[in-house]
Amino acid sequence: MSAQTSFTKTQSIALPLPGGNAPYNIASGQINNDVFPDIVVSTTIGDHVYWLLNDGTGSFTLQTTPIGILNNAGGVAIADLNNDGFNDVVSTSSDDGKIVWFANDGNGNFGTEQIINNALSGPGQVYIRTIDNNSTPDVAVSAYFGNEVVWFANDGNGNFGSKNIINNTIMGPGAFAMEDIDFDGDIDSVIGNALAFGTPNDCRIEVFYNDGNGNFTADTNVVSLNTKDYIFSIMAEDVDNDSSLDILVTDITGDASWFKRTQVALGTATYSETVISTSIANPACLDLRDLDNDNQKDFVLTSASSGSGNDIVWYKGDGIGGFGPEQIIDATQNQAYTITFADFENDGDLDTATIAYGDDAVNIFRNERITLTVPENTAPTVKLYPNPVINELYLNTQYTEPQSISIYDMLGRKVIVETISNGNPIRVSQLERGTYILVMNEQNIVQKFIKQ
Repeated sequence: MSAQTSFTKTQSIALPLPGGNAPYNIASGQINNDVFPDIVVSTTIGDHVYWLLNDGTGSFTLQTTPIGILNNAGGVAIADLNNDGFNDVVSTSSDDGKIVWFANDGNGNFGTEQIINNALSGPGQVYIRTIDNNSTPDVAVSAYFGNEVVWFANDGNGNFGSKNIINNTIMGPGAFAMEDIDFDGDIDSVIGNALAFGTPNDCRIEVFYNDGNGNFTADTNVVSLNTKDYIFSIMAEDVDNDSSLDILVTDITGDASWFKRTQVALGTATYSETVISTSIANPACLDLRDLDNDNQKDFVLTSASSGSGNDIVWYKGDGIGGFGPEQIIDATQNQAYTITFADFENDGDLDTATIAYGDDAVNIFRNERITLTVPENTAPTVKLYPNPVINELYLNTQYTEPQSISIYDMLGRKVIVETISNGNPIRVSQLERGTYILVMNEQNIVQKFIKQ
């Protein structure tokens, strides 16, 4: 199967002033306990954290009651922190030096802020991951002026322990990511700093390995040293399908690139850089997502610039580290600092939303790719049931031999890999509510289902 992928702006939602002044971060996830992903945004000058309700068709309504009010609200993240089945929201106040969370009652009504820590210096970006291997979601945050990236252990009920250091030697850490970089079953970190625009090429990018208990040790080799000016965005993903996570970064002063990571020994890897050519003069947020449903991740880039020029572009990935020509998603907004992806319309492909910092707005873009299907005249008899599903999913096919299947969420992440026979269940109870794609790997058959 093949299909053209393009994007249409379906909404530009003005945030109310003064609270909506200068939106900076955006995240998507289920807020009101249906199966449709909603949106959360923070505003740095407006000092608010808002959420926008998705009606299931990709149409959003700004909720007039904010989640919270925080001085210079920065990072936002969505997860169930207190194990009640409802997604909560974490955010930071850079001016007040605190990271807090807001409990959700399942209907999008949020309690007062609960402090995780209020003794940080310039907290910014937030990640939620299980860091100490106890199955509860912990919280990590960068503290720019404190020159540290730290994490806080969650007891599973939303009670957080004292500060734990990931790193405190990199000056001015801004962007960081938390993933299992060395594939040993625990969450590692990659950190880049943003030292404003003083000395040229003074940035450092480093990987830190987790021992499984939340203690971090630096890779013997740095990813990059003194070749970048201002690391704005960073992530760890497998770019070339070699079963090893690579490092992707943007330098807001002018380039985007990825570093191929090759592990040579425990705790030691080498890194080689490939620059991605772009029309964007000031690259901001990057992401790697399968936008055209070909099971290959594509590269997406936003612009920190205001005025004329492309604001969101994407490059089709070939699965082995190469990317096609630049394709424009949008050129109508100002300072699209951050971006989020989800299947907002529940049609089987990834849509996207950005904040426009200079326009005080949130913009929604529909992916016009045709929904994944198998032509009727060639499709074998395949049935997934029950659909929607809560705990166990069954696959009924014409094939008598066991089938290799993979299940992907709508961000393109592989969440389940199994070999399954007719009549045997696929356990999906651990998955979050939402839409998923099941791929029969050997038959190239694709089916969509909803997890409730």
